[in-house]
Amino acid sequence: MYELLTSAELNVLQSMLYEGTEDAFRLASIRDGYPGWVVHYRPVHSELGHLFIEAGTELLTRLDHQVQAA
Repeated sequence: MYELLTSAELNVLQSMLYEGTEDAFRLASIRDGYPGWVVHYRPVHSELGHLFIEAGTELLTRLDHQVQAA
């Protein structure tokens, strides 16, 4: 899925996913408000977290290959 992205694009994507994951966690941590919100959006937040990890793993792999090549 990430092969078509340049390393710079992958870095931007990973950063955006991090911010989204952070925002989702912050919203899920709010105690006041609609209690069903967390349960309703848990699958979305879970998928967002998994995408963040996947993109980060791909980015680290690319950076590791670049360092070994140097």
